[in-house]
Amino acid sequence: MKIFVTIFLVLSTAALAVLSLIQCGRIDLAKELQSQTTIQQGQKLFQADLTTTSDLRLNKQGTPEHHFIYNKKTGLWNGITPWRDRADGPKAVELAIKFALNAEVVESLSVAKKELPKYGFDQDAISFECRNSLGDIIAEFEVGKASAWHKKIEGKEDIYVPTVYLRRTDEENDKHIYLCTDFTGNIRKLFNTEFKNFRDHRPFALNINKLRQVRLVRSKTEIVLERRAPDASWLLTKPLELKTDPEAVISYLVNLSKLEAIALHSTAQVALPEASEELQKISISNFGSDEETTLTVYPPAENAGSTYATVSNRDVVFELPLIATPKVSNHITQLPDSINSLRSRTMLHLNETDRADLRGIIVRSPTSGSAPVLISRIPKGRYKLLGHNNSKEDIDESVLANLLKQLITTPVKDFASDAAADFSPFGLDQPTVVIDFVFFYGPPIQLRFGKVTQNGPDGIPQDQYFANLRDSPIVWEVTGELISDIPTRSWDWQPKEIWTLPVIDIVGFTAQTEGQPELAITYDYLDDSFTATFGDQDVTQKLNPQRAKFFLNENHHLVAQQRLSPHNAQAQQALENPILTISITVQEFDNEGLPADKTTNTLEIAPATRSENNAFFYAKASNSSGYFILNKDTVAQLAARDIFEED
Repeated sequence: MKIFVTIFLVLSTAALAVLSLIQCGRIDLAKELQSQTTIQQGQKLFQADLTTTSDLRLNKQGTPEHHFIYNKKTGLWNGITPWRDRADGPKAVELAIKFALNAEVVESLSVAKKELPKYGFDQDAISFECRNSLGDIIAEFEVGKASAWHKKIEGKEDIYVPTVYLRRTDEENDKHIYLCTDFTGNIRKLFNTEFKNFRDHRPFALNINKLRQVRLVRSKTEIVLERRAPDASWLLTKPLELKTDPEAVISYLVNLSKLEAIALHSTAQVALPEASEELQKISISNFGSDEETTLTVYPPAENAGSTYATVSNRDVVFELPLIATPKVSNHITQLPDSINSLRSRTMLHLNETDRADLRGIIVRSPTSGSAPVLISRIPKGRYKLLGHNNSKEDIDESVLANLLKQLITTPVKDFASDAAADFSPFGLDQPTVVIDFVFFYGPPIQLRFGKVTQNGPDGIPQDQYFANLRDSPIVWEVTGELISDIPTRSWDWQPKEIWTLPVIDIVGFTAQTEGQPELAITYDYLDDSFTATFGDQDVTQKLNPQRAKFFLNENHHLVAQQRLSPHNAQAQQALENPILTISITVQEFDNEGLPADKTTNTLEIAPATRSENNAFFYAKASNSSGYFILNKDTVAQLAARDIFEED
């Protein structure tokens, strides 16, 4: 009993002593009771959400502390010390934070303090401190030397990730270090040259969504690119008001945003040239701000590969490359040298609303004397080809689609004039082709094309082709191919279908090849049977019914490659001696569904040339005016020679 009393008194005395020390502030009991366990292999070195970092401080012995703060309003990182300037967020600050965020423990070890330099924890160590927007420290650590060990990540292709030694300085045991993955490849390279990589080498930090205007001033020329709203199209407003080429504008803005100095210099260290007309200035402004940021580019020295520049909102001199380098692909000489680099190179601009409002098109060839082509429709109706006596017939919708596509997307060859008053030098006073676009609600548009023939340097006449929108002083040079592709004749607009017959109503077909007997096939749809004769011979037994059905399915809807004029002389001459005549007979029915007359549709076919190198065939259908062009495959299919088991 005395033993238990003695033990109780000893424990009570010890407890009172500890309590006394706690009250006197001599012992932090919570800290003493904290787990001293290490971070296990495969876990992240930091469990805190480092993406909330808004304050980063970096230190290295012999180098002043580099302090960076994130500006939530602008979305940019700024340097606070040792320089006050914009930091390179994507390539430096954020890369450093992502390195810490993705650091995964490969191995942990405890080493004696004297052994720490062996792992890079000496004067070359880099100290990190990450804080969130509340000022709380969420990560403290040092970066040591890189390890020769690479962590293997298995997959379709194995990846070997470099590793580096890290030491958490928020731990009480400062002898504990971790071998961690380095997904940057070499994090220490980022801190070379006294942290110079952390200063933004780009003159502009463009936010394309907020960008309102870009002014480029070179000598006495000013090019102004602007838009009325963030979702509006870019327009050129100086020196002329013009629509822009979207791809060219994007390329311009991307080059401007990626423009990067090969070196940064203190303003006190560089003697800049005096102001002159050779200065180049690029000014940008954003929506919601009257402030304009201007990049001033000074003329380069003779034979120099770079030139100096300054930015109005930064106290530093940029050394910009004049040509691409292994490290910098964007250079100042890539900027546009005239409005022609940015302006739209297409003649017609019709958006979806304009297309929906399009009522009709009139295509004229004034110099040819041919009748104009009139295409029109009622609201929400289909386009029709208007003929004599107010006749209307369907058009080939693909012809209209191709015409609009050509005029809307085909770039012009060159810009002939921006201030034409006299259009005769371009042949536009007597145009060869005129296209009028008529709208239900919008104003009409007239596009005209002219031709000029002049002797070239060798004395041989050469043709040039020009285009212009009426009431506009702008004249484009275009290609002859563009004009030749314009459908200026009524048959150009007619459908290319030769016939469309109900396959279940076909009762027979014939194929007469030049110099051979006629092949005749009859078909009973209800009995699903065929009979065939070749001249006087009954060849029904040789007929393959499945192939015969395939023939009907393939040819009941016959489409030509091209439609020709009803007066095409070459087609007329060739078809005086056709080499193949095809006919398909269809059973007609009356209003009560009873069999009536039969209709036979005939197609005569002749080669364009009587040679082995013949490329296409002319055709004339009994049910259609005009001539057609068929390709070789279609003609071979119509000959019906493959519907038999044997030749």
